Parts: sequence; C-alpha cells; structure tokens
Amino acid sequence: MFERSLRIRDFHSKDLDALHAIDRLCFPADIAFSRRYLLCCLNQTGSLTRIAELPGGIAGFILVRIENNRRGHLLTLDVVPASRRHGIGLALMEDVHRILKQRKITAAVLEVGTGNFPAQCLYERLHYRYIETLPGYYNGKEDAYRMLRLI
Repeated sequence: MFERSLRIRDFHSKDLDALHAIDRLCFPADIAFSRRYLLCCLNQTGSLTRIAELPGGIAGFILVRIENNRRGHLLTLDVVPASRRHGIGLALMEDVHRILKQRKITAAVLEVGTGNFPAQCLYERLHYRYIETLPGYYNGKEDAYRMLRLI
C-alpha cells in the first residue's frame, strides 16, 4: 500500500524530535531511548540513520552503528504503529543492507526481545540467524536474542 509513496532518506538534525517521539511510541518508557542518548547515537561517528517518509510525515527509522569498519550493529528499527505491516521495516532493512554492502561491511548484528515475534519473523525473512540468548538484556527485565546476518 505504501510502497509507491515511501521515500527513504538520510537523517537531518531537524528530525530529532520526531524520531524521539516515534521511539517512545514503539517501546516502553524503560526501554525507549532518552532524547539525549538518541542524539548521541545519531551523531556518533560511524552512525547510519535512514528515515522512511510518507507524504504525511516520518513513518519510521533505522539506526545502525558501524563497529570496527567490519560490522553493522542495528540499534533500533522503529515503525509507527499505524504504518506497520506495510513493508516499511523491510524497506528500511533492505536499504541499510545495501549501504552496508557498498561500504564493504561483512556482517550485521542486532538484538530483539524474545517476545517480539513480529520483529523476529522479519529478521528471519532477511536471513538473520540466532546466535545467542541474552538474559535480562532489556533493563534486567526481558531477555533478548542476538541475531547475525552475513552481508
């Protein structure tokens, strides 16, 4: 439905407030990024942030940190609830994989809550594999799976 009007672009500093609001919509308060931490991640050397934009505004974003010029570490993939299940997360992930490949990055890693089945399905579809379970990863309350994909 959205694929024709979806535009994926780079992050601009004017997007900060919208991204912070989206992250707070997507995650519980004790897991969502603080504005300060999000700003730090967005401005960190090696950060890759892509924005999914629809005519009505930002529908989602992805934030990846490049580690040791070898690995992309997906820090967050956020899609506003009203825009979910329309391929936006998939489009953001494919866009990041394309960029990582261009930069000769050989692997992508991420963490996902053990109860977040929709995200796990997306990552499995994109050929991520489970490599370990991280007990209490989310503030000591929720376990996570670490997943890896070779680019």
